Amino acid sequence: MLLQGLLNTIRKIYFSHNIVLWMILLVLPVGVSLFTMGMFSSQIVQHVPIGIVAQDDSMLADKIKSRLRSSPVLNVKMECGSMQECERAVVRGDLQGFLVLPNELERRALRLESPVIPIYSSGQNYLTNMFATKEIRAVLSSVGGEIFVPQIEDPVKTEIHSVGNVEGNYQGFLALGLVTAIFHLAAMIVGVYVVSFPFRDHRVTEMVKYAGGSRLTLWIASVFPMNIILWLASVGCYAYCHRILAPLTLDEFVMTAAAQLFMICACSGAGIVFVGVVGVMRIATGAAGVIGSPAFAFAGQTFPVMSMPFAVRCFAFVLPLTHVLKIQSMMLLGDVSMETSWHSLEILIGMAIFWNLLGAFLMSMRWKRAMRKEVEWMKESA
Repeated sequence: MLLQGLLNTIRKIYFSHNIVLWMILLVLPVGVSLFTMGMFSSQIVQHVPIGIVAQDDSMLADKIKSRLRSSPVLNVKMECGSMQECERAVVRGDLQGFLVLPNELERRALRLESPVIPIYSSGQNYLTNMFATKEIRAVLSSVGGEIFVPQIEDPVKTEIHSVGNVEGNYQGFLALGLVTAIFHLAAMIVGVYVVSFPFRDHRVTEMVKYAGGSRLTLWIASVFPMNIILWLASVGCYAYCHRILAPLTLDEFVMTAAAQLFMICACSGAGIVFVGVVGVMRIATGAAGVIGSPAFAFAGQTFPVMSMPFAVRCFAFVLPLTHVLKIQSMMLLGDVSMETSWHSLEILIGMAIFWNLLGAFLMSMRWKRAMRKEVEWMKESA
């Protein structure tokens, strides 16, 4: 009897059409773990996009470019006509860095003068910068060693520079990204908690009466205040932490604040959808935590999205945090046109509208069924 009762209970809990439980228990954590392993499992970081500014038109410059293209670590994505063109590409996130082949490179080499080649890398993705710059220097040293006499210890010299982050304050970039990631997760959890309150406490009929009999009014009264409060808190924390870096201009601050607003709206809307789908706050909170917690690892702050496997890039794209951090990076890394920033902001606006419309529909259906059950329960009690 004891064994039969145990098996019956296990079957009831775990195998009674409980798809959401298995999503939280197995599918989501295993899926996120596989994505993480796929992103970091390579022995070396591969295909890091870089650019080249070739000021010297010589056989030596061509040889260096050929060696760089043959490296598995590097992907020579652009040959820029000027440093400004490559710098803008780094700020946009198209390149991780670039190097300049200066004028009279071959002439200096023939004179047995060690030429100095500047390497410029993004102020973010510190670990990836280490791999990329190390590989570039190895290629340059290899080429230089073939044309210089063995007595010269340093055949090619390099200078490392940071694009848009003169102080090299990687910790500052990391802190700002983590602050935004905290609110990314908090918005999902708060969205779950607030909208599940009426039917969690069996007070849907009461709350709808407070809202003048309108479920739409109840939804607006539930969603708008939490989004505004979270947004103001997020902007305040961001502004406080940003003091360790260069000050933002008014346009940059407005763009960043708008991105954070629509990120919070999208995340809280996703939390509302979780509640609308499963109908149980505990399970919806678990789903929000499992999906939202690892977002920072895939958002491009520590590992560039452009170097991720395709499946991981798709997952990163659907995370609002990825697009917010991209906008923050553009604002932090220097002067850049607003066109690329607007593209990321448009994606965030679309996410916010989609999740909130879907959440409003699902919660309206949930509240309607809950009101019917509450009326039936009151009749039975009477």
